[in-house]
Amino acid sequence: MKLFTCKIKGHKLTTIKKDSILIKEFECINCKKKFTTDGYGKVVKLNSYWEQNNLLFEQLQKRQKAQAS
Repeated sequence: MKLFTCKIKGHKLTTIKKDSILIKEFECINCKKKFTTDGYGKVVKLNSYWEQNNLLFEQLQKRQKAQAS
């Protein structure tokens, strides 16, 4: 029943990762699927490609902060 709710009304997203300002990760309350934002700000499904991309981007940000300090 929960999957039908998402198909009809759309996903109810809550943020699950707030570490980065630029990268946001979301999870649907109903179906527990995970989503993220791409480079253009669109919400896309969080698959292995986007997980790896987000990790690399976070590491890059940490290095830049460490060098700035």
